[in-house]
Amino acid sequence: MTDVHAMTDVRHARQLHLMRAASALGITVHDRMPELGVDLVVYRHGGKSVPVLEGRYDHDLRARDFFLTEDKHTTKLLLSEAGFTTPRGFVFTFTDTAAPSGTDGATDDETGGATDNEAANEADDDLPRLTAFATEAFAALSAHTASVVAKPRAGMRGDAVRMDLATAAAVAEHIAERRHLFRSWIVEEQIEGKDLRLQLVDGELVAACVREPASVTGDGRTTLADLIEEHRIAVTAANPDNRLVVDAETRALLTAQGLTLDEVPADGRAVRLKRTANLAKGGVAVDVTDSLHPDFGPWAASVAELFGTGILAIDALCAAPHEPPTDGATILEINTAPEWVHHTFSREGTHDIATRILRAWFDL
Repeated sequence: MTDVHAMTDVRHARQLHLMRAASALGITVHDRMPELGVDLVVYRHGGKSVPVLEGRYDHDLRARDFFLTEDKHTTKLLLSEAGFTTPRGFVFTFTDTAAPSGTDGATDDETGGATDNEAANEADDDLPRLTAFATEAFAALSAHTASVVAKPRAGMRGDAVRMDLATAAAVAEHIAERRHLFRSWIVEEQIEGKDLRLQLVDGELVAACVREPASVTGDGRTTLADLIEEHRIAVTAANPDNRLVVDAETRALLTAQGLTLDEVPADGRAVRLKRTANLAKGGVAVDVTDSLHPDFGPWAASVAELFGTGILAIDALCAAPHEPPTDGATILEINTAPEWVHHTFSREGTHDIATRILRAWFDL
């Protein structure tokens, strides 16, 4: 049998949780990582085998549903057609040859073998069109929101997502600076509310949390740099994939709050470090499962019916989790290969999602 407690430095946290839960349930763990060099584990019980890559890509995840939900714009269209509320938005796409290989753009074959320099030149040629798009999109959205969000059409972990864009020029600048990373972009209205993550297993809502952006609270004695380091250590200890980095975004937010890293924030002063509630960038999860309005259960299940996988997460914004979803819940994204480890260490309540998943796979 595999020693499931000795691989925390090489395992994805999700896989490690599954391996430990499987051991407790008497499910056989066949670790393929030593021979294949990838985080692949086959779980076996009662004559059934379930291969799982990185603790998230399992046998039930169809390519159609994975790639559908990776495309945020197409997912929004599907949800809107089904009657669910999504943010108003527009899509901008650079020319096919403008995207470098290895991004959400075309592959080398699709670009006819264009070099990165050629791709860069093509992207630069699109800048006037980008400026016109940003102007039109911002004008259309400004009737509904003071600020907008720009994000890659197919991105993960909050990469390149920018909130609080208050001018068309800021929209164009943000996208232009990252034009070699992502070919297609979404610009949408910025919805205010609680950042709600709903986790479903086998079509059932099993956990809910509100995600909060990375922040620290002053004590009147400790420098901001030391407070940030304490927060970084705490969130990484709970989840090795949650890494708080002081970057340009953090420095800009500190400047806007009139602070520097050497200063000592007043006792009780909250200092925001990131714009988005990203649990891979220092954010924290606060469990709201018990206080969630009961209508969220059937509402989430009806969302899950649109997709073909048993494990799914919904990212939404709402005024308050204890209010019904029909009172303004807006769906931002669907994740068919979701990160769920944060539910195991969220504040105010924790959930053994790994055991839930294994019981669903093996009908235990």
